[in-house]
Amino acid sequence: MQPAPADSHRNADVRDSSVVDPSWPPPSRGPSGSESPGRKTIPASLVYGSIFLVLVLLVVAVWGFGGFKRRTDLLRTVPVGTLLTTGPYEFRFTKATAQHKKNYDDTFYWELVMIGEGRTTGTESISPSYTGNSGMFISKDDVSQEIAMPDSVRMGESQGFTRYRFTPGLPLSPYSVVFKYQDSYRPGPTIRFVVWDLVYGKHYLASEEEGWHNDTHGNQFYLPVQVLPESDY
Repeated sequence: MQPAPADSHRNADVRDSSVVDPSWPPPSRGPSGSESPGRKTIPASLVYGSIFLVLVLLVVAVWGFGGFKRRTDLLRTVPVGTLLTTGPYEFRFTKATAQHKKNYDDTFYWELVMIGEGRTTGTESISPSYTGNSGMFISKDDVSQEIAMPDSVRMGESQGFTRYRFTPGLPLSPYSVVFKYQDSYRPGPTIRFVVWDLVYGKHYLASEEEGWHNDTHGNQFYLPVQVLPESDY
């Protein structure tokens, strides 16, 4: 009887890479070309194509349900001279003026002033917000489709900032909203002027502070435009 090989000999045979069982299948090449077990992958073109198809179907579905139709119910057309109540304010706007002016850098622009009057119905001195996205005023020229945010406001009898806030208990006093339009603007018979509805409550998710902010609805006036003589500044 032939003696069994020692354990050290058996371990050497197992570790020897030259000893290969003939029943083993040959190694397959992976996606990188290395000899590693193969893995099924989805072609990139199929992945991106599927994503594009889903987006197209989503757009078609939204379109079919009227999601891209122009909203016409957000703005209420208000007759010129109507007394408008929004938040803690009352406003009445009657006309607009358009004046061609020159900047200090010798460029030209049009100054449009929405002329009216306003007051606060509250118990605290307050000033309407007119700057940035939180401003409650905006205007649009329907011919050129130019939209403008207010450049400044005028309160009181003079043309400057004689007052910064409405004082409670006082009647309506002169109030104007000033816009700057591009030099390409051409005055028409009217200009569209929007005053947003205001609601009271929390405006920012990260803040518990409450205050007046714009609602999703507003009031639009088609104010008659009076063209003034050109001015240098």
